[in-house]
Amino acid sequence: MAGAEPGSEPDLDLEASSEGFRGVQPENALLLQAFEKFSQASLQLERAYSDLQDHTEQLDLELQAANQRLKQSLLEQESVSLHLRGVLDAMKSGVLVIDLDGTVVDINPSAIQILGVKTDLAHFRDMSFPQPVEAFISACIDNTVPRVSRKEVAIVRDGEQIDVELSFSLIRPERGGILSVLLMLNDVTLINRLQSQAKRNVRLAAMGEMAAELAHEIRNPLGSVKLFASLLEKDLAPQPDQQGLAVQISSGIQTLENIVSNILAFSANVTPKRESVSLRRVIDESLPLFEHEMKHKSIRLEVDAPASSPSMSGDLHLLKQVVLNLCNNAIKAMQPGGLLSVRVHSREEFVEITISDNGCGIPEKALHKIFDPFYTTFPGGTGLGLSVVNQIVEKHGGAIDIKSEISKGTSVLLSFPRLVE
Repeated sequence: MAGAEPGSEPDLDLEASSEGFRGVQPENALLLQAFEKFSQASLQLERAYSDLQDHTEQLDLELQAANQRLKQSLLEQESVSLHLRGVLDAMKSGVLVIDLDGTVVDINPSAIQILGVKTDLAHFRDMSFPQPVEAFISACIDNTVPRVSRKEVAIVRDGEQIDVELSFSLIRPERGGILSVLLMLNDVTLINRLQSQAKRNVRLAAMGEMAAELAHEIRNPLGSVKLFASLLEKDLAPQPDQQGLAVQISSGIQTLENIVSNILAFSANVTPKRESVSLRRVIDESLPLFEHEMKHKSIRLEVDAPASSPSMSGDLHLLKQVVLNLCNNAIKAMQPGGLLSVRVHSREEFVEITISDNGCGIPEKALHKIFDPFYTTFPGGTGLGLSVVNQIVEKHGGAIDIKSEISKGTSVLLSFPRLVE
């Protein structure tokens, strides 16, 4: 140690020291060996840490890729879900999804509109479904009763009866069994009216052809009879009592001529002159013509036709004739003090005019014949008014439906395609 500067550390020759320690201090040699092993272990740990870090980075990259794929998959599923929801909401048919416990899992806007129920999902018995629909759902879920795949029922919505076609399918998963019940609803009210209209038109077409032939055959000899009757009137002028008989003949001939003219008008091929027509205008220009008669019979009038009533494509003159004929029948059917109601209602695809009275009503057995020519329930009537109404409505692509009860009154519902603006 001699010669070392004060404060400096001595230089150690580890190899020499190790040799010296082997001979002199064995515990120091063990310490050096432990130090060497520690150094080797540190290198191994460093390499392991480096490998672990590389592996971790690789796992991070794989995890990021997996997360990206999962995110993309979720976005695709969400897009598909939104698309399916959009399709479901846009469907004109009502859709109900019901699990096997009877809980309504999903319902689209069309089903809500058709059934007139709330949007809150619950057990189907707690959603105030019309009784026929509730019974059909119950039969679909209960596998102990025979299931009917398709059924048409009549339900009342907003005080009006509508026809609804019900059908169902069982939703089955791939593994088998039954997951839920899919119920489809379609409002077939207008379709049924049009089918009834088509059946009437076939019958009326045949009767119209026959009536036109008869009218032409009657008109020629009727003209001769009218001429002879007028001559007879003049010849019997000096004999007033005899001339009165001739006058009655002429009056009867005039009545026959009116009937023949109506027959020819009925059998003519009416072609509407199409234009945009407001139903409010049709009502406003038709009802004033009955003011005198309604005042004479003290008939009360209720009109529900908003100023913003929808428009349709049609012939104003012909549509007014429809309203005139129907209101005329209603006034005839009522006793003094009766109530005439005229209502305009708009739906998504068509518009309606409802004309109601609280008159004598029409017998149920006569309802299917009231559109036939010459059939009338009014004494002295020609029976052509409703036939002409039916023809005009048909030419406008519409439908007509009549409901009536004896001593309670009659309601006539006219449906026309709505004008798309």
